[in-house]
Amino acid sequence: MTVLQGGVPAFGIMGAMAEEIRLIRDDLDDPRPVPGPIDVTFGWLDGIPVLLARSGIGKVNATLSAAAMAAAGAASIVFTGVAGAVARGLDIGDMVIGDRFIQHDADGTAFGDPIGQVPGEPECWLPDAELTGRVLDAGRRVDPGGRRVVTGTIASGDQFIADPGKVAWLRDRFDASAVEMEGAALAQAASHLRVPFAVARILSDSADGQAASDFPAFLARAAELDRRLAHELVAGLHESPDRRLTP
Repeated sequence: MTVLQGGVPAFGIMGAMAEEIRLIRDDLDDPRPVPGPIDVTFGWLDGIPVLLARSGIGKVNATLSAAAMAAAGAASIVFTGVAGAVARGLDIGDMVIGDRFIQHDADGTAFGDPIGQVPGEPECWLPDAELTGRVLDAGRRVDPGGRRVVTGTIASGDQFIADPGKVAWLRDRFDASAVEMEGAALAQAASHLRVPFAVARILSDSADGQAASDFPAFLARAAELDRRLAHELVAGLHESPDRRLTP
């Protein structure tokens, strides 16, 4: 995959499922697929060049999509979609903006590493502070229902968590606020690729079997919040002389 013609930098938005990014794709002007094996679309959102990717579910898919977006010219990447609540006090519909990322299914204890640390990698990954601040502000502006919008640790793994005991372990071991299957893999890949990243997750369930009573309807509402978040994030962006997209 090659950089977009003319070296145009683009704001990257990624979601795991088609439903999570469908409304954003509908809003793109002049959308066109980026050649390659990953589902990436280039278009213009409110006059800003955007790369929009459907990564698929899981850590490997998130890693592949991050690499594809970086190769296509993503100046930064924001991952959005749904997740399970872990921290006490969070409820369905709340939003967690990741300020720390761990892979809860990584086990390098045989090498003396703590649970959650990929051997040879840092114990956790931190997002770009400026981009995360913008995502946090945007999340607070788009939530019309008064739900909580907080920062916290996001734990990722190739497991669908629906066990109260595992939720308690994630909370006690990692001080996690939310659990999902892609964010920490994006964090690892984007850190190596030197692409600023951030992750915003809307909580669809409590990760212990207690989910939104009508998940398809909830997913539709979450997709609308994702769309509003995307518009808020590109608002005010412009291309700097060194061809970066900056507020």
